[in-house]
Amino acid sequence: NELKKNPKEIAEAIIENIKPDEMIKSAHVAGPGFINISLNDEYYFSLLRNILSKNDKFGQSNLGEGKSVNVEYISANPTGPLHIGNARSGPIGEMVANIYENFGYRVEREFYINDIGGQVNRLAETIYYWFEKTNGEDVELPENGYPGEYLKEISEKIFNEQPEKIAAMKNKEEFIEFFKAEGLKKIIEIIKSDIALLGIEFDKWFYQSELENSGKSVRVIEELSEKGFTAKKEGALWFKNPADPDLSDRESVLRKSDETGTLTYFADDIAYHKEKIDRGNEICIDVWGSNHHGHIPRLMAALKAIGIPEEKIKVMLYQYVRLKNGDEILKMGKRFGNFVTLRQVIEAGVSADAFKYFVVSQNSNTPIDFDIELAKERSEKNPVYYIEYAHARICSILRKAEEDGIYPRTVSDEGIGESDTDLKLLSSDHEKKLVRELAKYPDILAEILSSFQIQLLPHYAYKIAGLFHEFYTNCVVLSENKELTLARLALCRTTKIVIKNALAICDIEAPEKM
Repeated sequence: NELKKNPKEIAEAIIENIKPDEMIKSAHVAGPGFINISLNDEYYFSLLRNILSKNDKFGQSNLGEGKSVNVEYISANPTGPLHIGNARSGPIGEMVANIYENFGYRVEREFYINDIGGQVNRLAETIYYWFEKTNGEDVELPENGYPGEYLKEISEKIFNEQPEKIAAMKNKEEFIEFFKAEGLKKIIEIIKSDIALLGIEFDKWFYQSELENSGKSVRVIEELSEKGFTAKKEGALWFKNPADPDLSDRESVLRKSDETGTLTYFADDIAYHKEKIDRGNEICIDVWGSNHHGHIPRLMAALKAIGIPEEKIKVMLYQYVRLKNGDEILKMGKRFGNFVTLRQVIEAGVSADAFKYFVVSQNSNTPIDFDIELAKERSEKNPVYYIEYAHARICSILRKAEEDGIYPRTVSDEGIGESDTDLKLLSSDHEKKLVRELAKYPDILAEILSSFQIQLLPHYAYKIAGLFHEFYTNCVVLSENKELTLARLALCRTTKIVIKNALAICDIEAPEKM
C-alpha cells in the first residue's frame, strides 16, 4: 500500500536484486506476486555435513540460555489409577519438556496433587464403605462415591497392614481421616507406578495442602483484596474479574460462605502459579484436560491482577481418548468403574513407545480414537513401527558396510560424509527428496516451540522414514562403486541421526535391531 504498486511489480523488483550465488540457484515470480527461490544442491550437501558433524546435537540451540521453565502435566486426581484420558497428558507434557530442553532451557517437570477438598473426602468415604461392607455391614455406596472395586482392594490392603491401629478407632470421623491419609498414599503409589510404565520421571511432586499450610493461598487473597480485586457476595469472597463486573462467574469464588471460609481450588491455583514463578521460572506450562477451558481466563486475569504477565503462563489443552479394537469401541471395566486404565492398555500388548506415538501424533485439541490392535501391529501399518524399522534398517546397513570393510569404522563414528566424500553423487530424485527433507528438521523444532503443534514432529519423522524406505528400494547403497557407496552411506547416516533425534524428543526409542 505504501509503494502504491501491485504485488507482482514489487516481487519483480525484489527478483532483480536476488542474484545466483553459492546458496541460491534461481528465483522467479509466480502467480500474483509470490517469489519462488531454488537453492543449490551444494547448499543441501553442506547441511548434510552439518548434520554429520553435530550428530545427536543437530537441531539443538542455546536459545533459552539456561532460563527455567516449569512443565506441569498429568496431575491426575489422586482418587484412582491413571486412566487412559489423563495418561494422554504424559507424552504431551514430556515432549513439551524435551522441546524446551532442546532449545537450551532448564526444565522442571512437576506433578500437582489435589490432596484436599471434596474429592479426597469422597475417596475416604468410599474406602470406609468397603471396610464396613467387608466386615459384614449392610451399607450403600456413599453419594458421589467412586465406583470400581480397586478401592475395595485398597481398603483390604490398608486393613491387613494396620489392623491394630484400625481396631483402636472409636468413631467414623477417626476412620475417615485415617482412610483419607492412607488412601492417598496408596493411590499416589499406584499413580507413580503407572507413570513409570511410560518412563516418565518428575522432578517435583507438589501437594495442594502445602500451599494452604504455608499460608501462601491466604496471602495471595490478601494481595488481591489490597489491589481492589475482591468483592463479597452471598457470604463468600469473590475474585472481582475486570471481565466479569457483575460477579456472574460462580467459579471465581476465593473463599466459600461456610463457617470457616474454606479456600477454593481457584484460590489455591492462583497461589500455586505464583509460587512457581517465585521459584524463578521464566515460563510455566500447564498441560490440562479440555474440561479446564473455562478456568483459564479467570486464572490469567487473577495472575495479571497480582503482577504476573500473561506471557509467563502457557496452557495446552488436550481432548478425551476413546479406545477401539478395530471397529469395536471398548467397554469400561468393572474393576475400575467408569474408566480404562493406562496399565490395562499396556498389559494388552501396546508398547509404551506405541502409546506415546499415537498420542503425540494427534493434535492435542482433537479427541483420539486409540486403536489397540493397530498400536500392537508389528508391520508398516503401525506408524511408530514403520519409523523405528527405518532406523533399525539403517543401523543394519552401516553394520554390513563395516563387516565388508567398505567403511571400517564403528557405526557411531562421525567421520563418514565429511569433505573426503563426494556428496554430489547423490543425484537421483529419491536421494534429493530425502536430503531436502532432512534439512527441514531445525525449522520443524522451531515451529513446535512457537506454536505447541507437537504433532508436526512425529509426522515429520514418519515422512523421513517413508522417503528413506523409497530411497533404499530404488538406490543400491552398498555397490562396487566405492565413491557412490560412501556418499549413500553418508545419506543413511544423516537420516539415522535425524530419525533418532526426532524420536528422542518424542521420548521414543530408536532401536538398532528389530
